[in-house]
Amino acid sequence: MKRLPAHICACALAIALGLCPTSALAAGAGPQPGPLPDSPTQASQPQESTDATDASNAPDAAEAPADTNAETAPEAKADVTDPTQAVRFSLTNIGQATTAKIQKPWGSCWAFAVAGAIESSILKAEAASSGAPSTTLSPDSPAYAEAALDDLPTTPDISERAIGWFAHEPQTEASGGAQAGEGLHRPTPSPEDQLSGGNFATAASALTAWQSLLTEEAAPYEYNGYAPGTSAPWYATDADVDTRYEDWSLADDLRTKEDTGWRVSEVLRLQSPAKLTEERAYAGYDEAAAAAVKRTLVDVGGVAIALSMEQNIPSQVWKGDYATTPPSESFTFSTWSQYDASATVSQDHAAVILGWDDAYPTSSFQGTASGQPPADGAWLCKNSWGNDALFEDLGGADEATHWGLPDAQGRASGYFWLSYYDHTISDLEAFAVTPITESYDSIYQHDYLGATEYVAPVQYDGPVQTANAFTAKETELIEAVTAWTFAPGTGCAATVRVLPVGFDAAHASADEMMAAAPPLARAQADFTEAGFHTLELDAPVLVMQGQTFVITLEIAAEPGGFANGELADDAPSYLGLEVAYLDRGSPEQATLATAVANPGETLISLDGATWMRLEDFNAHRTAVREQFEKESDLAYGNAIVKGLANATTMAEPGHVYQVVPLS
Repeated sequence: MKRLPAHICACALAIALGLCPTSALAAGAGPQPGPLPDSPTQASQPQESTDATDASNAPDAAEAPADTNAETAPEAKADVTDPTQAVRFSLTNIGQATTAKIQKPWGSCWAFAVAGAIESSILKAEAASSGAPSTTLSPDSPAYAEAALDDLPTTPDISERAIGWFAHEPQTEASGGAQAGEGLHRPTPSPEDQLSGGNFATAASALTAWQSLLTEEAAPYEYNGYAPGTSAPWYATDADVDTRYEDWSLADDLRTKEDTGWRVSEVLRLQSPAKLTEERAYAGYDEAAAAAVKRTLVDVGGVAIALSMEQNIPSQVWKGDYATTPPSESFTFSTWSQYDASATVSQDHAAVILGWDDAYPTSSFQGTASGQPPADGAWLCKNSWGNDALFEDLGGADEATHWGLPDAQGRASGYFWLSYYDHTISDLEAFAVTPITESYDSIYQHDYLGATEYVAPVQYDGPVQTANAFTAKETELIEAVTAWTFAPGTGCAATVRVLPVGFDAAHASADEMMAAAPPLARAQADFTEAGFHTLELDAPVLVMQGQTFVITLEIAAEPGGFANGELADDAPSYLGLEVAYLDRGSPEQATLATAVANPGETLISLDGATWMRLEDFNAHRTAVREQFEKESDLAYGNAIVKGLANATTMAEPGHVYQVVPLS
């Protein structure tokens, strides 16, 4: 596990305890091992479904800020030492993309897209740790060749079943402690919905809580009791056997099991190349957003996307020879290429971008109702309808869908091309990973629901703050905090405060708590992309077992909100609270949320000077609810900010410390 040098631990900053102060560590937004220098997510330092079964749960993509005139063909680039400038680039060519898997029998494309993106990020991080270059490649690198789809890695193999199952299972006392009962649940549970429906925000909230990230070996994508060779195939949905009625549940103790060796340390919510109006009408192509996707593929790994596809649930995917299948509304099967020119945009499927080709010709998109895109260029994407080799390995060659681009042996790969100018591309997310051995020893959190229920919270006209209060489980050093930002180019700032030993927080007012806890450490950073971030404190903070500490958080709503590390007095900001929809918004809404917030866990300041408890804030909201028609079915939960800690030798028996009086 990560350790600080002994001389730093010996004098950790803990004024409230009367211990000697330390010199500050260098400020940083980290650890962020996935993004490398010049990454679109690199922090600058101061001086939500995608399947048709749950499409309404998918978060809307924010409009890209750039107003580009990009309805022209991308210009070919000659300098390929910077991979983002290459005409073509494929992670499949350098062993950083895995094979296409089979989501059947469930509408779980979103879980497969998330797992595929994480698998790519792990492969890239492993390559970087072995010394492989990433931000610069030689001009003759195989990454720049035509996309190769042969012998792709089958490991790492992330469990889609774990991501899908636990997405709709509320926390238990074992997994969530005092937040037992928090999470998404189905108002009308059905065996046919066990793994169906969800979105990237659902997955991200779980993964950033150190949950639901398992290997396929620990939670295989098969029903309980499945026995190869003697049971019906786990993907069977024919008239005789429909495995959706089998038991696909997982034991709760698997939720917090960590056997991959990795954790998700950052989530990048990228802008879509498809710009949309507020009415979700297509408004043009954003070249700057496309460039950010390329940078993320180079620096972080695969990018999960939502999109509209005519084959978006297993029952719509047929077996046969697609080579003779005529084009559909938006898909050319002879070239495995999609261009959807819908005027009004919606999404019902998910896939993973794993490469690009600026020169992919418009002539490849033929015979569809959408016609041809305005210029060349396409993304190389991985779908979840399987591949020929996988069906053969499973002993079900006769069940093969034969879906996707052919590999060098002529076998269907499960990959396809998606035009840069497809109108339906949305909800782009990538996941940076950190080895557990380089991560933190413990995590403090109340926000298991996290940012599941929205893309951006309510915006306030001036600075507002939230704070989470935690009780130290051990004598530890608080070294980092986490936060979400909800708009590109914005930042956040956090401080850590420690209450004196013996302070009665349960009977103190919010103002009394904050007055008794002076700020001891701080972290502030701006981020190019919205998403989940880990910020290292400028000094470690020592907390004793049983002691209360408080993490305050400010989140800017617009770029430039922080000046010299401080949020300007007129800067718009977000509270960043969990949100639970109390009532069913539409017949298509398959899940409801429950936010569990106990008294004293979260504090709120709406003026930057005075504080209230969350329960008082919710009571106020209830009293004036009629004034907020759009929020009539909302309840607010805890602040979405976590604390990350490491063990310290100060907690070991035999160490004796002299307590000095405070001046």
